[in-house]
Order: sequence, then C-alpha cells, then structure tokens
Amino acid sequence: MKVTYKTIGILVVASFVVGIGAAELSGLWKTESTKEPVTIKEGEFAGMPNPSDIRGSYTWSDVAKAFGFDVNLALKAFGASDPLVKVNTLESIYEGASLPEGAEIGTDSVRLFVSLLTGLPHTSEESTILPFSAIEVLRAEGKASSDLIEEAAGRAYKPGAAGEAATAAPAASVADSAADARPAAVVSSIAPAAAKTTATAEPAAAQAVTTPVPSSSVAQASTTTTVHTPSPTKTGVEGTGEGAAPGTITGKTTFKEIKAWGLSEEQIKSVTGGEIGNDIAAIRDWVVSKGLSFSEIKAKLQEMLDAR
Repeated sequence: MKVTYKTIGILVVASFVVGIGAAELSGLWKTESTKEPVTIKEGEFAGMPNPSDIRGSYTWSDVAKAFGFDVNLALKAFGASDPLVKVNTLESIYEGASLPEGAEIGTDSVRLFVSLLTGLPHTSEESTILPFSAIEVLRAEGKASSDLIEEAAGRAYKPGAAGEAATAAPAASVADSAADARPAAVVSSIAPAAAKTTATAEPAAAQAVTTPVPSSSVAQASTTTTVHTPSPTKTGVEGTGEGAAPGTITGKTTFKEIKAWGLSEEQIKSVTGGEIGNDIAAIRDWVVSKGLSFSEIKAKLQEMLDAR
C-alpha cells in the first residue's frame, strides 16, 4: 500500500482528535482552569486545600467552594456583594480607606481570613490586616484558636478610625470587644453611649482638664491634645513617604524608588506581566489599575530586592 502525504495528514489529525477525546474522558484534558488551590503536602493537614495558594483571580464563590464554607461569610467579612467577583478587587474597594501606614487589605487578607475560618495553616505577610467586619464573622464561625483570632482583631481596620488599627488592649472588657464587632450602622446608633463610656475611662491626666483654669490655658491644652506629632521613625527617611526604610516596598513606593534600590526595568516587568508604570507612579496604584494583586506583586519584587 502506497502511503501519500494526504493519508499521513488524515492519520495525524485523526490521532490528535482521538487522543484529546480520550484525555477528556479520563479527566486529563481540561479546557478551563479549575480554581482549586494546591493541597498541603505534609503534617496534620496533609491533603487539605492550602489557603496560601488562593489567587487574586479566584472569585468569592471559588474560594468558598474550595474550602467548603458558605460564600456569604466571606461577602459579609469583606463588605463584598457579588460572589462571582474576583477577590483581588479588595485592593480597589479599600483603595480610598485610611488604612494604617504600610498595612494592606488584599488577596493575602483573604488567605488569612480563610485560614482563621477553617483552622488551616497560613503565614500572612506583616502588612496584611483584616477589616473588623471579618473579625465579627471569625468570632462566631472561626475554627482557629481564639488567640489567633484576637491577634488579628488587634490589628484590624475599623472604618472611621482615622487610619489607626484597632488596638485590643489586654484590659479591654468583653462588652467593648462585642461593640467593636458590630456593623457600622449599629455602632453609629450607640455612638453617644460609647462616647460617654470612653470619657469616663480617660486616664487621670486627661481628667485633670476639668480643673478650672484660665480660658487661654484651656485653649492651649485643647490644641495640644489634638496635635499628633510624627514619630521619629517617620521623619528620617526620604522617598517612600511612609517612614519605611529604603528597600522596603509599601503602598506608596514608586517605580523610580525600586529602580534606585537596584531593580532593573526587565526585572520589574518579569513580575508585572511585561509592563511597567511611570517613574512617579505608586506601584500599588498602578497594579490595582491593571486589575492585578498588589500583595502578590509586592511579595515578588520584595523578594528580588532582598536577594540583591
């Protein structure tokens, strides 16, 4: 039998089609990505999904399905509404929030939340914090130890707290913690009572203001209590605008700064998908505008800087 080029072509195409068909039937050929994190390889939780592998491209529904919890818990925790929206939109949601300097609510916040909710291990970045609405969910539903949840509560972001973390003092009462965990609408309704409680709990030094003094002195004291002098650690460093040491990437670090610290444009592009922002652009703002995860980009760039 004489084999022609036409016959060979038909045989090749037929083999390709049959091969793909067999692979699809066996589950080896997939045309769509499965939003499933890798499993933990060893230890007590071996075989369980790994919170550290949650990607910014996952939707809220993907995360809930992968870890077996009600998606409404995640939506309530982060103030989201659509379960089909990607979790990396958190960086846009909280972009205008007055977060503490150097703190971030992004994809790694979702990893931390899932870890505390399920009890599965994850080591979060130092800059990662949770919104206080997530703490409310974790206190009710979290499987992690209460110590870990309260540690996260001590650094959580409270809307309207002027960018300061929610510091949980050891002497704080259980009632105070419960009030902090309430939704904003409830907290606002009890604000007068809360203000009264705070006033009675002021240190003796603050209460001394009630002692009759000349009006000029009162005005001076009032001015003093409202002025926040920058801490020494935030005044000696130029460039980052956040008091961070050179070489440490924060939310306000620009492309020009990381170039000055030793990264080339090629190195930066290898992390950002082949693109780079203007020198004066803040990396965080540019990354969010591209729909990327700042926490992931930051971690890779920081790793390059630390390896120099």
